[in-house]
Amino acid sequence: MTRLSVNLNKVCLVRNSRGGNHPDPLAIARICLDAGAAGLTLHPRADARHARLDDVIAFMTLPEVASGAAELNVEGDLRPELMRCALEAGAHQFTVVPVTPGEVTSSRGWRAYDDHEALAAAVRFFNGQMRVSVFCDATKTSVAYAARAGADAVEFYTGAFAQAYGTPDGEALLEDLGVAADYARELGLRIHAGHDLDTVNLPACLARLRPDEVSIGHAIMAEALVDGFEAVVKRYLAVTAG
Repeated sequence: MTRLSVNLNKVCLVRNSRGGNHPDPLAIARICLDAGAAGLTLHPRADARHARLDDVIAFMTLPEVASGAAELNVEGDLRPELMRCALEAGAHQFTVVPVTPGEVTSSRGWRAYDDHEALAAAVRFFNGQMRVSVFCDATKTSVAYAARAGADAVEFYTGAFAQAYGTPDGEALLEDLGVAADYARELGLRIHAGHDLDTVNLPACLARLRPDEVSIGHAIMAEALVDGFEAVVKRYLAVTAG
C-alpha cells in the first residue's frame, strides 16, 4: 500500500498571514495522524512564507512522529541551516527540492545544471541517519543524478501530468513517469510522487508508478476548507489503499 504524507505548508501559510498561531499546524497535524496519515511533510523555504524551521522541531514532538510510527519528511533546498535543523530534530526523511528564485511553488526536478557535488555532499552529511530523497523529473537522466549522489529515493514531480490529466498529453506524461519510476526501481530506489495530485488523477498515478509514498498538500487543504481535514485525509487514504 502507498503511504500518504500530508503536506501542511498551506496551513502554515494561513497562520503566517495574521501572525500568532491560528490555525495551529500542530493541531491540524494531530487530526491528520488520527485520521490515519502515515506521515507529514514540511517545506521550510528561505523566506519562511509558510513552514518554518521551528515547525520542524515542533512536529517532532508529536508522539507518533517522535516514535517513528509516523514519519516527518522535511523538503527543501540545500541550505545548511535547513539541513542541520532536519538532522538535529531527528526528521525521518529529507527531500532535496531544487528551488528557482522567485517561484511560487516547486516546478521541476533535479537537472544537469544543478549542483551535483552539493547533492552528493548532502547525502554524506545525513550519513544514513535519515532517508534522502531527490525531487526528480520524469526522465531517466534525472533519476540517474539522484542515484549517482547516493540518494535512497526519488520523488517524481507530477505537476505537469496533473495539469494535463484526461488528455492525450496527460497519458503520455504518465507513461514518462512510469518509465522513469521503473528505472528508479531497477536502481534500488524508493519511489515517491507529489505535486497537484488529487482524488481524480491519483488512481492513475498509483496504478502506473506503484509509489511507496505520495506527498499531497494543496488538494487536501482546498478540500478540507469544505469537508474538514479528517474526512479528506480518510478520503485520500481510501484511494491509496486501492
